[in-house]
Amino acid sequence: MSASLKSLSGLKSPQDVIGLKSDRAAGLLAQSSPFLMPLIVFAAAVPVVGWTLPVVWLATVWALLALDGRSGDRADEAVSARRWLGRIVQVLVSLAYGLAAFYLIKTPSLGEKVFATTLYGVVIFNVLVRDYRDPARLLVNLAPMVGSVTVVQVLAIAYHLVRHEPALILTAIAAPLLVGLMLMVLHRDLVESRRRILDGRRAAEAASEAKAEFLANMSHEIRTPLTGIIGFSGLLSEIPDLPDTAQAHVRRIVTSGKGLLAVVNDILDFSKLDAGHLELDPQPFDVDAFFEDNIALFGELAAAKGLALRSRIDADVPPALVADAQRLRQILANLMGNAIKFTKAGVVQVSVAYAADAGRLQVSVSDTGEGIAPDKLERLFARFTQADGSVSRRHGGTGLGLSICKSLSELMGGGVGVTSEFGVGSTFSFEVLAPVFEGAFEAEGLDAAEEDGDVPPQHILVVDDLDVNRELVRAIIEAIGHEVTEAESGEEALRLTASTAFDIILMDLQMPGMDGFAAARAIRRSSGINATTPIVALSANVLAEHVQASAEAGMNDHMAKPIMIPVLIETISRWAGVRLDESTPVLVEACPG
Repeated sequence: MSASLKSLSGLKSPQDVIGLKSDRAAGLLAQSSPFLMPLIVFAAAVPVVGWTLPVVWLATVWALLALDGRSGDRADEAVSARRWLGRIVQVLVSLAYGLAAFYLIKTPSLGEKVFATTLYGVVIFNVLVRDYRDPARLLVNLAPMVGSVTVVQVLAIAYHLVRHEPALILTAIAAPLLVGLMLMVLHRDLVESRRRILDGRRAAEAASEAKAEFLANMSHEIRTPLTGIIGFSGLLSEIPDLPDTAQAHVRRIVTSGKGLLAVVNDILDFSKLDAGHLELDPQPFDVDAFFEDNIALFGELAAAKGLALRSRIDADVPPALVADAQRLRQILANLMGNAIKFTKAGVVQVSVAYAADAGRLQVSVSDTGEGIAPDKLERLFARFTQADGSVSRRHGGTGLGLSICKSLSELMGGGVGVTSEFGVGSTFSFEVLAPVFEGAFEAEGLDAAEEDGDVPPQHILVVDDLDVNRELVRAIIEAIGHEVTEAESGEEALRLTASTAFDIILMDLQMPGMDGFAAARAIRRSSGINATTPIVALSANVLAEHVQASAEAGMNDHMAKPIMIPVLIETISRWAGVRLDESTPVLVEACPG
C-alpha cells in the first residue's frame, strides 16, 4: 500500500493528470505554442489566396489568443467574467479555424483539400481532449468546426446529386462518420481514464486518512503508558537516599522512556511533513540564549562519554532573529544527538554564523567521530536509511532524524549539507531564513518551574479516565503545594464544576462517554462559577487538528502526554490566578493571589 501511496502522492488532481495527457495528445502545434499553429495555417494559405486575407485572418486569431492570455491575469473578483471571456474567445478561435478550413477545402487543388481536412482533424481533436470533461463547453467549442464540416458535406452531396453520382454520396458521408466514430471512442477512453484516476485518488485519500487515524491512535496508545513510565520514574528519582543501584536503574528507565518518546515524535513529524500539514510559527528569539540553553542540554550526555562540547557564535550574528525556534531546536538537537552518539572520543563543536545579504542563519555541528564513507553520503538524508545497515544495530534509531532535518530546513527556506572523512569525523550544516529582529521582546522564561514557589496554592481539577494518570498528576501537583480534586469522566467533571470553584482545570480529551471536548464546551456554555476558569488540555492526542479542536472547544492551553514535570509546573504557574472574559474564552488578565 505504501508504494501505491507514494505513486499517487504527487497527483495534485485528476484534472492535472488528464490535462497532461491531453496536452501531449493534442500535439505540439496546439499546446506548446498557441501562436505557432495560426502561423502555419497562414503560411499554407498565402500561396493559394495571396497575402491580404491570410494577414487579416492571422492578426485576428493572434489578437484573440492574446486577449485570452491577458484575461488570465485579472483579479479574483473577476473569475466568473474571465471564465466567460475565455469561452467566447475559444469559440471565436474555433470559428476562425473552421472558416479557414472551409475556404481552403473549396479550392480545386488536391493539396489544399488535404491540408484543410488535416486542419479540421487537428482542431477538432484539440478541442475534444481539452474540453471533454465539460460536455456543454465541448459542444459549444466544437459547434463552429462541426457546422463548417456539415456545410462542406452538404455541398459535396449536392454536387454529386447534380452530377448524378449517387454512389459517391456514400463516400462523402462515410468520411465524417468514420472520424466521428474515432472521436467518440477517444472521448469514451478519456472519460474512462479520468474515472479510473478519480477512483485512484479517492482510494489514496481514504488510505491517507486511514494512515493519519492509525498514527493518531498509535501516538495516543503509546503516549498513555509512557506518561506513567516517565512520570513515576521521574518522581522516583527524586526520592532522597535512594540506593545508587536503584538510582542507576531509574535513570535507565527515564532514558529508555524518553528514547521511545523521541521515536514516536519522529514518526509523527515525518507523517506531518509527508502530508504537508506541518506549519511554521516564526517568532523573535534571543540567539545567544537559544544556543546556550540548547547546547547545555547535551552537556551531561557529552560528559558521560568524555567528550568536549564547544560552541562558537560569530561576532556579526545579530542578537535577535525571527524564525520558528521550536523547529530550529529540533534540527539542532537531532544533529547534536547524532554527533555525540557517533563520537567515541574528542570534540563536538557547534558553530553559528549569519549571512546578512541573504538573511540566513547558518549552523554547523562538527565531530571527531566515525565519519561516513563517500559512497554513503548521497543517501544519508533519505527516509528510513542510515549510512550503514549495522548502525541501527549498534546505535539504534529509526533513520528518520536526518530526513526530518532536511525537510524542516527546506520548509524554513534553507537546506542541509554534510562533509565527512571516514575515520576522522563529520560536519553537518544547515541554514534557514531568519530575518533580523529590530524590536524589543521579552524572552520566554526558562526557569518558570523554579519560580513556582511564588505561586499561591491553587485548587486544580484533574479530569482523566485513567487512574494512573490522575495519580501521577496528583503526586506532582501536591508536591508543590497545590490542592487536587479528581474526576474520572466528563460527566463527573460537570457535576464538580457546577458546585465547586476551581482555579485551573486539567482536561483529558479522549474519554469514554462525554469526552474532554464536550465537557469543555458544556463548562464554557454554563453560567456557573467555572465558566471563566482556565481549561488546559492534558492529552496524548498531540496532532495539530487535536490542538485546534481543543481550542475551538474553549480550552486555553494544551499539554502533551507523557507529562514532563517542568512543563506541568510551568503551565500551572502561567495560568495561576487567571480568569477569562465571560463572553469569550480568551485571557483578559492575571489576577494577583
